[in-house]
Amino acid sequence: MHIDVFDVEHGQCSLLTADTGARVLIDCGHNTTTGWRPSTYLPLIGVNHLDGLIITNADEDHASDLHNLRKAVSIDVLVRNPTVTGADVFALKGQHCGLGIGAYAEMTDAYVGDVPPCDFGALTFQYYWNSFPHDFTAENNLSVVTVIRHPSVAVMFTGDIERAGWLKLLERPDFRADMHSIDILVAPHHGRHSGCCAELFEQTQLHPTLTIISDAGVEHATQETVAWYRARTLGCRFGDRERRVLTTRSDGSIRIETTDPGQYRVTLAR
Repeated sequence: MHIDVFDVEHGQCSLLTADTGARVLIDCGHNTTTGWRPSTYLPLIGVNHLDGLIITNADEDHASDLHNLRKAVSIDVLVRNPTVTGADVFALKGQHCGLGIGAYAEMTDAYVGDVPPCDFGALTFQYYWNSFPHDFTAENNLSVVTVIRHPSVAVMFTGDIERAGWLKLLERPDFRADMHSIDILVAPHHGRHSGCCAELFEQTQLHPTLTIISDAGVEHATQETVAWYRARTLGCRFGDRERRVLTTRSDGSIRIETTDPGQYRVTLAR
């Protein structure tokens, strides 16, 4: 199994490839500087079908290439926050609805499902979300927190959830229990302060080995939280250096790959 976290600047796009060959794309942002897009990259590497697409947050930077992607590859299942309808998305975004989120809103009523209905071998998926409009009416705290587990590694994608959303999820005993063995945390909201929640670490046994921040240049205060996450991350060796926080800005695309039973490695493009 391997997961590629692509460099899409202040967006998010990651490709999961299971040991069985099944594939899931987590978000589908693109890189405006380099021109990299999942809709062109996937066919280039021979991927013309996705067993699942997970949209963790209904913001354009998580879905900016979806209008192209849905033409380039077939998609079996769309995993999203099921409490938010397509009409809700259009109402929430209004005139700020981009092409990607427009495509996402159109797909929400046509695609239903949970775990993609195919053979993922030893992989499991667990999703957590807050409810619209009962819990929150803003899209960030309606993000789908996704825990992907393999016997060798557990990775958590967090969308753009903010502190208030974390606190709501912490009311759930099953969510708190699931935090104890997360190996890799993909930081919420691209590492912005709004996604930092000390209680998430203090009230659970969350002690990731690595934290990954998907971000670009210095903007939106994303670089100011590196020390905050570093203090809550265990770290591991990369050559002669110990690293705790990786960023697509500095490290390029990041691959998480299982190796021997119970083992995994992380490699960096730069």
